[in-house]
Amino acid sequence: MADGDGMRKVLFVIASLHYGGAERALSNIMTHFPDHWEIDILINNETMVEFPYKGNLLSLSLPVFGDRKTPIYFLRETIKRARVLKKMKRAKDYDACISFLDSANISNVLSGNKYCKTIISMRLNMTSEKSGLLYRVSALPLMKLLYNHADKIVAVSREIEQDAKARFHIPDEKITTIVNGYDVAKIAEQAQRKPENAMPFEGKRLVVTVGRLDSQKGQWHLIRAFAEVAAREPDALLCVVGTGDCEPYLKRLIQLYHLEKQVLLAGFSDNPFWYDAQAEVFVLPSMYEGFPNALAEAVCCGAPCIATDFHSGAREILAPEMDVMGAQVTEITETAYGILTPLCSGTMYKGTEPLEAAERQLAEAILLLLQDKEKNQYYRDQSVKRRDMLGIQAVVQDWIRVMEE
Repeated sequence: MADGDGMRKVLFVIASLHYGGAERALSNIMTHFPDHWEIDILINNETMVEFPYKGNLLSLSLPVFGDRKTPIYFLRETIKRARVLKKMKRAKDYDACISFLDSANISNVLSGNKYCKTIISMRLNMTSEKSGLLYRVSALPLMKLLYNHADKIVAVSREIEQDAKARFHIPDEKITTIVNGYDVAKIAEQAQRKPENAMPFEGKRLVVTVGRLDSQKGQWHLIRAFAEVAAREPDALLCVVGTGDCEPYLKRLIQLYHLEKQVLLAGFSDNPFWYDAQAEVFVLPSMYEGFPNALAEAVCCGAPCIATDFHSGAREILAPEMDVMGAQVTEITETAYGILTPLCSGTMYKGTEPLEAAERQLAEAILLLLQDKEKNQYYRDQSVKRRDMLGIQAVVQDWIRVMEE
């Protein structure tokens, strides 16, 4: 509860402040919290920090490597965190404990007490989650059992809210949606700074995608589609910003399609905004998302945007006029703030098999924005309009309202 001098106390819980969308979102939230809030942040290991934070950083001192992705580690991490949280909530008299991602959410609910409000943040649509044994054996059963015992559930998109209501039978009054917020002014300032390791793009028409190189993000579908784009627009250059397990596969695809001069794997950048600002077209070819920071940040940089219709997040950023639970698009669909294309299959092709229909439509959407100057400028202007609706200050106030209800 609030101290006599008006100081309020909040505890944020997440596995790390390292690379990731939820981690970046939490960093943005807590660094913009009002100064009259005392903030603690509990993470797994003090070395797992990349994003800025505000407040007191606390660590569980769990191992960074080893069996992190096994059910045994998940359960051990969750139980240890719950025990620590129980003690912390008793000792510090927090107004609220807010957790991000499944293990932290479960620990938060397990350690709940009537004096500290338990708030959990849901970041992914359960029907879209592609996790294997870890998710099915460890997380999902506990989520079904425990999530209804939280005081409040905050979904990162309307589609995730609707899915959670249906799957976990959560009443309307217990769940709300708060989207990720962005420091628009800071992004604009960073977008002007060229990273030291940036490759030269002079004379090229830049198509950009940003994200981890993994099976969720679908960059291989974009590379295959870009083979068609490159054949018709030889000056086009695809810049893939990010690192991850799929990098060897993507390199092999680039070689198979002879795209070494037209597809650049730029690696990780702590300033993807510069790439976004240079883009003639930004593309997010994901298989599923929660509320995709990469897409929202590209909008904040004024880039004309294309996304596959993975529903959660894509429609809310580019097409707020569309029903988030409606059928996925089956053709190129021009929306209020960007273009949606059909979801690709997720098949990781071994060779140069013919493009699937969704890949062909993705290629056509990219070509549309490269070749139609008026449409490109229209969607650039629309991104600027949308940017003004994604500011972090309003989002922080939404979180504070949830805590004070």
